Amino acid sequence: MSMFDERVLEKYKNLTRGIEERMINLHPIQSGGRAGDYPGVVQAVLRFVDGYSVCDFCMKGRLDLIESPPLCDFHKDIATFLDMDEARLFPGCRQAQYAAFHALVKPEDTIIIDSLAHYSTYLSAERVGANIVEVPHSGYPDFDLFLDVYTEKIEEVKKETGKWPALAFLTHVDYNYGNVFDAKSVGKILHDYGIPFVLNGAYTIGRMPVSGKDLGADVLTASLHKSFASPAPSGLLLANEGYADVVFKSSSMRGPWSGRNFGNKEVETLGCTLPGCVAIGAMAAFPYVAERIKHWGEEVKKARYFIEQLERIRGIKQLGQRPHNHDLIHFESEPFFEISKNHPRKGFFLYEELRERGVTGVQPGLSTAFKVSTYGKKWDQIKLAAEAFLDIAQKHNIPLY
Repeated sequence: MSMFDERVLEKYKNLTRGIEERMINLHPIQSGGRAGDYPGVVQAVLRFVDGYSVCDFCMKGRLDLIESPPLCDFHKDIATFLDMDEARLFPGCRQAQYAAFHALVKPEDTIIIDSLAHYSTYLSAERVGANIVEVPHSGYPDFDLFLDVYTEKIEEVKKETGKWPALAFLTHVDYNYGNVFDAKSVGKILHDYGIPFVLNGAYTIGRMPVSGKDLGADVLTASLHKSFASPAPSGLLLANEGYADVVFKSSSMRGPWSGRNFGNKEVETLGCTLPGCVAIGAMAAFPYVAERIKHWGEEVKKARYFIEQLERIRGIKQLGQRPHNHDLIHFESEPFFEISKNHPRKGFFLYEELRERGVTGVQPGLSTAFKVSTYGKKWDQIKLAAEAFLDIAQKHNIPLY
């Protein structure tokens, strides 16, 4: 091997992170997915770290039918846990979302989505060749969706295209402001019209109690690495009777020359999804998650306390619904932006000063506004993190209330 090749490969040895051990991490896409909080998850992942480790006893050619380790039981149990009929593991919420769209939508169909949806919702719609209609929100400062407008948009699509929407989509909690939306009311509207309801639970499933049937969801998606204490990439696609046969349809194609067919494989999973330690990590996280969702009320209290403390800094304002009902929090931070204008490190000063105080998770370079999550933190960590922001404000002569 040449000297150049050795130098290139050297940087991939002894990779380390250590953020969770050294810092209070408030990163909103990491807070609910910390597998390291639960030693049983880490140990299970290490035991199955070899690539196709779960396939030692795959007798039926499908992940959800493997009996040892008990992935078949996990698929059934997670469906029961979320009050849905069928579940499949997927490599992320976005892949599950796209699979649902691909199964239920034809090119040039129209779908209704909320205007706070994750960008992957738009990309999924574009990838299947669908047209989209958006449900608007109230704008600054609450960014609250006008959920009753789903009715108006359904009628609008029918009038303009001559067809009902192929499906309607709602983000249960949006990724920007942490607003919790009344999915049940949307589910009722859609059931009255007989239109499939796809609900994105990326920031709810694994953090708080969720019943798919109670919310009226026909299809449910989840991000396990975002909210279920699981390694990445991992997610869930769930469907109820009436849609499960479509979303999880088996292959019917036969090779015209060879005669080969694969009727035991499901089209939208491309036959298999998470063969290895990621699936094991999600399965090992299940008992811990089932316990922690019982304490959702306490998580909301922590978030509200954090908001109350940061809003003591004059000019800091929480955006989104008030009172806030989720751990994901979006702050407008005019005073920090003013500091950044004359600071030698510009917008990076906030990130760096927080790290000096043992806090991370605010995106580097941001000072105008920033997002954090208090999920899973102990009360003393919440208080220390809040004090770090207050200390930075006092250092830079920002008045406190």
